[in-house]
Amino acid sequence: MAIEAESYTPKLTQEKFGNIGDHAPCCTSVKYAVINTIDAGWRSDTLQQKFCDFSLSMSESSDVATGTIADTIVVTHSMGGLVMAAALAKDKCKFAESTSWVSLSAPMMGSMTGDFIRDLCDDEFTTIVAGVLDLIGQCPASTARKSIIYQNEKYSTPKINAAYTAAQEAYRGNVTAAICSTSYHGVLSKFTPSSLFGGKMIPHNYLDRFYASKLNHADTAFLTHDGFFKDSQKPFKWFECLL
Repeated sequence: MAIEAESYTPKLTQEKFGNIGDHAPCCTSVKYAVINTIDAGWRSDTLQQKFCDFSLSMSESSDVATGTIADTIVVTHSMGGLVMAAALAKDKCKFAESTSWVSLSAPMMGSMTGDFIRDLCDDEFTTIVAGVLDLIGQCPASTARKSIIYQNEKYSTPKINAAYTAAQEAYRGNVTAAICSTSYHGVLSKFTPSSLFGGKMIPHNYLDRFYASKLNHADTAFLTHDGFFKDSQKPFKWFECLL
């Protein structure tokens, strides 16, 4: 969860993951890991270890000594997918055969938002629009925002490019199901205006485990609802069918 304080409250989880727990029919319990993902980038060893530690704590059958996460369905959203992949790439933990990983909107090559906010905060753009700031965060950019710069682009480095490549390999080898999007429109909700605005300003079938949807970032965090008419806008139905 993209928060600054690591303390659990039902209101907080509702704001960050909606009612995802109500759509997990095969889970005997649903637990949330509340981690500060604002003040650390995805390549942070400390943050990666926290992801492993929380995942290991969810099931009694997990083996802390070997770092093996067992009998668990790990669900990550956005940069959380990069963090988890990087942790696996560095062998900080590993998944048992009994564990599944569901990835929601992971920016596995970075995000233009990371480059754009650096341009914005470095005064490359002269007009700052409130809608963009609401969507991507105010200057100065947070450590997390700055960390998801595009791979192989102007703000990246050979070291960062290599970290992306390692994370991508771990992702391909471990992810069980994933949702991404080819549209920023999403289902109609309170998040629609800012997503449309950001999509314009920033350059760039639900039965399948790997679901190329037409949903925005809030939709894939289960903060909205399924669309009524399009199979490309059914995040909840997709998640239920996985389980």
